[in-house]
This record gives sequence, structure tokens and C-alpha cells, in this order.
Amino acid sequence: MQIISSPNLIPYIKHYLFLDLINIENGLFRTFADGNTGIVFTIGSGALYRDGIKLPKIFCYGQITDYRELQIVGSLKLIIAVFRPFGMSKILNTSAGELKNKIVDLESVLGNSVKTSDNFLYEKSSNLEMSESLNNFFSQLLKEFESRLYPMVMAATNWIMERNGLFKAEELIDFTGYNQRNIERAFHSLVGIAPKKLGSIIKLHHFLGEIKGTGNKYNFTSNVFDAGYFDQAHLIREFRKITGLTPTTYHVKSTHLAVNVIVLPDENVQSEVILTI
Repeated sequence: MQIISSPNLIPYIKHYLFLDLINIENGLFRTFADGNTGIVFTIGSGALYRDGIKLPKIFCYGQITDYRELQIVGSLKLIIAVFRPFGMSKILNTSAGELKNKIVDLESVLGNSVKTSDNFLYEKSSNLEMSESLNNFFSQLLKEFESRLYPMVMAATNWIMERNGLFKAEELIDFTGYNQRNIERAFHSLVGIAPKKLGSIIKLHHFLGEIKGTGNKYNFTSNVFDAGYFDQAHLIREFRKITGLTPTTYHVKSTHLAVNVIVLPDENVQSEVILTI
């Protein structure tokens, strides 16, 4: 379930995602890059682990450039504040580059600004009530963020999204009016990854949107080219790099909790796919 954030937070937060993780076989699921960052709140008697290490009850994650495998023990409800690519650096007033490919206890970032689980979300009974608490929490964190490059990065990110991740470096330079070095430095600080990497993630998600709802269809021919991939080998290579899976394993064999959160199949996770070109 998704709930949109309050109007003052929409420029920074896409939505709140509510996931009930119950009776997942083997407890394993995978999340992969979508160009966004997030803060995760966990509710319930269970716990979330990565590589055998228990994750904090409230943690933030920066830009990831590939995928992560997580394990749930017991039952949990995850509440994820999904930020726009440039949003979390604004709310947390921190460098996005420092959080790249990391999972960090939110308390280590905000200190005493993080309320205890007893009086923040965990006494709320409905998703709507929880979203209202989140709106209040993040609104309190929203401060003036002094960065002359912030408007440029925000405009450039929206421009990249409108083009479904397809652009040349020269086109981005022409659009922003900044040289490539300044653009790269600004994206590192505010987004956490380079514009081209963000573009490749957005392009993949555009492809996923195009094949959504096609059932057990293996012929993605037109979608491959429409999304900007040169051929099937290009698609599979980029798909594996970000998701760790083939298109068919993702599309047909996996259970989707969200676009970029999937329960892994028991066997042949890395199985190959032959697309008809």
C-alpha cells in the first residue's frame, strides 16, 4: 500500500510504502536500485537481517547501485519513506554521497531527533494514522538547506526522469548550463550517484513499467529497443547488474512486494532467458 506524503513534503518524498512481511518462505527477499533513497521503520515481533547482522528498527539507506538480499525472521511490518533522488539529503541535511550503498541507523544521523518506537509510530492503528505521524516527523526535520546547486540538481533529475533515463552528457550540460565536473560533484552531494548511473536505473524501471501486466510473455522485443537498449544482451547485462536476476526470473518467477522488492524463487534464481528478437 502506498500513501502520498503531505503537500509540503511532496517535493522531497514520493510516498510512504507499507509492506506486511508475513509467512515468507525462507524469509528471503531482494531489493534493488530504483534511483531513490529511503528511511525504513520496522514494526512487529520479528527482525530484519542482512548478511546475518540484525538491522536497526529505524534505518536509512542511500543510493544503491545494484541489489541487496535481506532476511526476515518472524513477522514484520515495514514502513518505508521513499524519497526522491535528491530528497533525503534535504530532509536529513547530510551528504548523499556519504550514504551511497550503505544502511545506517537513523539515530546515528539525527541523534535525539529520532523519537522512541513507543511514542512515534508503533501506537498507531492504521496506515493513514502512521502516514500522518510521518508527515509531522519529517516536517519538523525540514529546514533551510543552503546549496546554490540544489535547484539545478532538482531540475536535472526531473529532466532525466522525463527522458526515461536516456540522454547524453552534452545534453545535460546544455540543459543545466554547468560543466560536467560541477554537475558530477553536485549529484554526488545531493543525490549520491552520478547522473549517468541514475539514468541507467531510471531506464531499467521504465522497461519494467513497459512489461508490467504482460503475464508469462517472454517476447519483450519492442520493449527492449523502446527502452533504449541496443539488443537483448545489453538488456540482460544491465538487468543483472542492477537486480542480480534475468528479466524472466524477475517478471515471471518472482513474487513482487513492490517494483523493486521481490521474494526470491526457491530455485534457478540466476536462470537464463532467451528473448525473441
